[in-house]
Amino acid sequence: MFRKLIKLMSQKAGLTVLSLLVQVAIIIFVVMLASAYAQWIFVIFEALGVLICLYIVSRDMNPNYKLSWCVLILALPAFGGLLYLFIGRQHTPRRIRRRLKNASDASQVLLNYTNAELVRTRGELNPTGSTCADLVLNAASYPIYANTATKYYPLGDMFFPDMIADLKQAKRFIFMEYFIIDVGEVWNEIEQVLIERANAGVDVKLIYDDVGSMFTLPKKVINRLRSGGVQALPFNKITASFDMRLNNRSHRKITVIDGEIAYTGGNNIADEYANKRNKFGHWKDTHMRFTGDAVWSFSAMFLAFWHILSPEELVYRDYLAKPDVTAQGYVQPLSSGPGRNDHLIESAFINLISTAKDHVYITTPYLILDNETQTALINAAHAGVDVRILIPNIPDKKIVYLATRSFVPVLMKAGVKVYTYTPGFVHAKMMMVDDERAFIGTCNMDYRSFYLHYECGALLYNVDTIPAMKTDFLSTLEVSHELTYEEVSDVTAITRLARAILRLFAPLL
Repeated sequence: MFRKLIKLMSQKAGLTVLSLLVQVAIIIFVVMLASAYAQWIFVIFEALGVLICLYIVSRDMNPNYKLSWCVLILALPAFGGLLYLFIGRQHTPRRIRRRLKNASDASQVLLNYTNAELVRTRGELNPTGSTCADLVLNAASYPIYANTATKYYPLGDMFFPDMIADLKQAKRFIFMEYFIIDVGEVWNEIEQVLIERANAGVDVKLIYDDVGSMFTLPKKVINRLRSGGVQALPFNKITASFDMRLNNRSHRKITVIDGEIAYTGGNNIADEYANKRNKFGHWKDTHMRFTGDAVWSFSAMFLAFWHILSPEELVYRDYLAKPDVTAQGYVQPLSSGPGRNDHLIESAFINLISTAKDHVYITTPYLILDNETQTALINAAHAGVDVRILIPNIPDKKIVYLATRSFVPVLMKAGVKVYTYTPGFVHAKMMMVDDERAFIGTCNMDYRSFYLHYECGALLYNVDTIPAMKTDFLSTLEVSHELTYEEVSDVTAITRLARAILRLFAPLL
């Protein structure tokens, strides 16, 4: 046991946890030390708390996120204020912000280039007639592509074999970016392929999030990848310091192969996503394969992040392929995150919900809503739109799940139908609207995805896989439990109090 503890503390994850514990201990020590001068120290901390709250209120961020921190700071001035300074700030170092802007500008030139190549008139610029396509195009210049074929995977069990087969055929380059990479049967096979392709002269680049993969991707594995020719870099690297940077994580899941094939969806790289390990019952997740013109946007997203992590000089145009694909409908890949494209995906969600005429079907593991999204769902239900939301039955994070359940009664009261996935945990992030429009990607319906993390996905317009997504959703409801209003509202006073507290601090979860 002692040896295991020493081994853990010698690893980065252990050092990071130790650093966090030291910071908490310092906060407690300072508060206890200050108790001897309680009156004056109290005044100082109150004043500091007020100043921090004024700073938070002045920031351009979600009002609910501001409220949560302000209540915590004013209720516990010493602890709350210091906690915000250490881990609460939506902070990205200036150097990273500058490189991210440069990368964004560089990729924007090529995104605009593809726009110029794909369209000639304003009518062709938005062939779908969708205001959502206009919103994303005008806000962030993400192009709308024709000539993009799609394949939908209702389970990770089906997705991983196809992706591995495609990786084995890579000839020019492989880009992979994932929030969680966990060593196991699935990763071991992927790792072997990446090293084999790198040894064959393929340019293999891998980005893993330094928090998401902290406890699951050992340093020896990273060293093995690099020794095998794979360029592997952490996103927003955590250091054992007083600036933990727990926010602004890359929650994106992207694979690009030769500029001709791309994948995105809810699956990280771990055995539970392929149901090879049962942590929370049956794991329901979805993914999509893209071939054709829209693959370029996923390449541009990846290259923008690679630019901020590596000093390597990139010629972006070298990664632009010209695949010959003909397919029905239009695809619009997009990414959002703190900064330039802040809450872009949430804005797209609200637009899709607000313009629905017949139905809105949603799958999400977490349902922690701000006022704008909640109002859009309620208004759609009041307008007679069939709104159905699928959430897990077995939670992976119990407190977050309790917060999710706290949002259910007000939605159901308006007529929204909410289902729990009886076999286990649903991790898929999808939305289908009126058989014409859909979203699939990495973004949960919660504050963390909308405001604190980098996310990605694709909007689909009249694409021929939308019916398959709808069929899968409806068949999943057949093995799920539809909650009743009495079931979610008939609770004890203690539960009501707990829900109120969780709603208040939901943006911090």
